[in-house]
Amino acid sequence: MKSKEMFGNALWVSPNGNCDTPYIRGEFSLSGGVRKAEITICGLGFFELSFNGRRVGDDLFVPVTSDYHFYEEQLCYKKHGEELSHRIYCLKYDVTEYLRSENCIGVLLAPGWYKNNQRASYGEVKLCFALRVTLKNGETVEILSGDWLKWTKSPIVWYGFYNGEAQDYNKIRLDGWDTVGFTGGEWADVQTVPAPETDYYIQDCPADKVIRYITPKFVRETENGFVYDCGENISGTPVLRAKNNFSEKITLKCGERLNGDGTLDDKTTHWQNSEFITDGTERTYRLRMMWYGFRYFEVSKNAEPVNCAVIHSNTPVTSGFSCDVPLLNWLYETFIRTQLNNMHSGIPSDCPTLEKRGYTGDGQLLCECGMMMLDSKKFYRKWIEDIFDCQDKKSGHVQYAAPYFRSGGGPGGWGCAIIEVPYTYYQIFGDGEPLKKSIPKTLKYFDYLDAHSEDDLVVSDQEGEWCLGDWCAPEKTLIPEPFVNTYFYIKSIDRVLEACEVFGEDKLKESLKAKRDKKVSAIIRRYYNEKTGDFAENIQAANAFALDLGLGDERTTNNLVSHYEKIKAYDTGIFGTDILTRILFEKGYSQLAFDLLTSDSKYSFNTWMKSGCTTLPENWNFERSQDHPMFGAVTRYLFTYILGIRCIEAGYGKVLIKPCFVDGINNAKGYITTEHGKLSVGYQRSGKYLLIETEIPKGISARISIGGDEKFLSQGKSKIIVN
Repeated sequence: MKSKEMFGNALWVSPNGNCDTPYIRGEFSLSGGVRKAEITICGLGFFELSFNGRRVGDDLFVPVTSDYHFYEEQLCYKKHGEELSHRIYCLKYDVTEYLRSENCIGVLLAPGWYKNNQRASYGEVKLCFALRVTLKNGETVEILSGDWLKWTKSPIVWYGFYNGEAQDYNKIRLDGWDTVGFTGGEWADVQTVPAPETDYYIQDCPADKVIRYITPKFVRETENGFVYDCGENISGTPVLRAKNNFSEKITLKCGERLNGDGTLDDKTTHWQNSEFITDGTERTYRLRMMWYGFRYFEVSKNAEPVNCAVIHSNTPVTSGFSCDVPLLNWLYETFIRTQLNNMHSGIPSDCPTLEKRGYTGDGQLLCECGMMMLDSKKFYRKWIEDIFDCQDKKSGHVQYAAPYFRSGGGPGGWGCAIIEVPYTYYQIFGDGEPLKKSIPKTLKYFDYLDAHSEDDLVVSDQEGEWCLGDWCAPEKTLIPEPFVNTYFYIKSIDRVLEACEVFGEDKLKESLKAKRDKKVSAIIRRYYNEKTGDFAENIQAANAFALDLGLGDERTTNNLVSHYEKIKAYDTGIFGTDILTRILFEKGYSQLAFDLLTSDSKYSFNTWMKSGCTTLPENWNFERSQDHPMFGAVTRYLFTYILGIRCIEAGYGKVLIKPCFVDGINNAKGYITTEHGKLSVGYQRSGKYLLIETEIPKGISARISIGGDEKFLSQGKSKIIVN
């Protein structure tokens, strides 16, 4: 859909001046009473809508971000000559209850992702809307954006998407600006601007909202202010109140960790600083059009916190897990918190502070967790389209972040998200449309990978860009990049072959199998040691990568197992940690997988827990972000192996319940919410006594496997006792 189809004759408008955060308003009359009113609206980058002094809804940071439209300064065009796809999302609101005979529409705009200081700007902030009203007498009226609207500067006098806001309520006194008859301020005519040339869609992805509030606790007084602790790392904003009834400046600084003396650790504030000029009236102060990632904050001594608003995409938690191992409970709860803190404006991000980007590497690694544990179907459906949009139509290259944002990554663990995320979406939700759509796109990506291969190994990415294999190993990533990238190539071939089975694409199978054979032969030729059975010297779980492709022999497995039985710790990066854990479970080494998950080594989840982490750090050694979900991919195995919930048919039409019993866990329980309803499993062990309780919703055919014996489970609640 184009702009004309979405908005009819409405015009796009923008402030006629240098202002990134304007108020835009306009008054209009309706006669005869309102029967029904609906507005279609888009404000770029973010907007808030009000009528007659009332905020419409509680959505934040809308529309969800996307690769909005062509912008020639983007580096993927300028440097590499790529051609991406583009889209803009618009919102529809029923506003019947907000309207009367005399009305004022008000819109606050802010740059958001559309124009920010770390990304090439798409252009100036802009607005378009079409208000369609049916009066009680049956007459229809359209109120369309155009040059009748006025604008002025809002109290947000400075805006930095990664840094903060400066708000001035003393110099800019505009209370009531969105009500009929308001005469304050200096208002100017808007200018009409060309409609962005792109495709337009109605937003179906859940918006950000204030999910809950936290009351922070006082930590200490510093020279500049007072430090407070939320008790957990969150994304959102402190809500402040001035102590005095005269104009002054309140300063706010947020961070993720404290120094030993209780002051903010500057390394984890990530330049998150805001200020508020008060006007002496009773009001609260908070970020309006952006979010911070933080646990601790320092506020100047002339203010105090009311609370802290936790803000992220409205994707409720639809799972639960608990057992008698505190670390695994911590892992589940901490992953959930970290993932939610990184779901904003339709993007599963890497961190809510430093980058906020939808990395395709992190995203494909975590998508099963996000889909399985959260009400996130619409969220991931939107992000799949972002991945599709960020593929170069000419070369097939897939960007490292979706929507496109120049970032670092690699051709395998990042670009192969173009098949992995739709494939996982199909497995979890049973919806094959995105997977079917991904097949030709993935084949195009295979062409790109072939063009960056030597001797059938993927050895490079775009000239001058990164070419990572694994990432963030404890000290140095040693596993060879071509090995890892070719692993992902082969894994993606397997995904396409499965998709061909689903959709009857038989004609593709022969060529895909031949391509797979060539890639496998290349890995064996370069990395397999016939004398030892190892791949790439078994460095950082290389054998696990090979075993996941069906390569190697008994020695390959034995060498992998003996290495990790010896060191009893992860020495792996984000992909290796996940693959190693899964392969150990799959191969029957559940105890070793459990031992690694609960290891007390220097680089471990245990070290993170004992240090007081409430979200997962980016690095095993705590460097950079403290709110990075990527190592949390192993959380899915609490459900698929510890509880044993295995999806046998896409959409959980068929499941196998096969718990992995290990020394150290005597009771565990949990649930996920499938398309059919809540599926739960729990067990208790005492000596030779075993009690398993399940609840299977209607629509799921379930079997249970214990000690090699399988039997069908009835729908509803069941108890199985084994002596």
